[in-house]
Amino acid sequence: MIHYTPLSEYDIFPSHEKEQQIIYNQDKKCSVKCQDMGDGKKQIVQVLSTDPAHYMDPSLQPGQWLDS
Repeated sequence: MIHYTPLSEYDIFPSHEKEQQIIYNQDKKCSVKCQDMGDGKKQIVQVLSTDPAHYMDPSLQPGQWLDS
């Protein structure tokens, strides 16, 4: 059975490892889910948008660093 959902797989199946600091950030273009590295740096984990163009933007790809 396939279950379609807008939730992340980590929201459905939480990890038992050490919790990472996940924050939601409003970027200039759209909302993104980020991992806070603690030293003021934020790394994109997931793009939260209904606009397909945001998913094609290389600056918003998961793993990219947000400009502070």
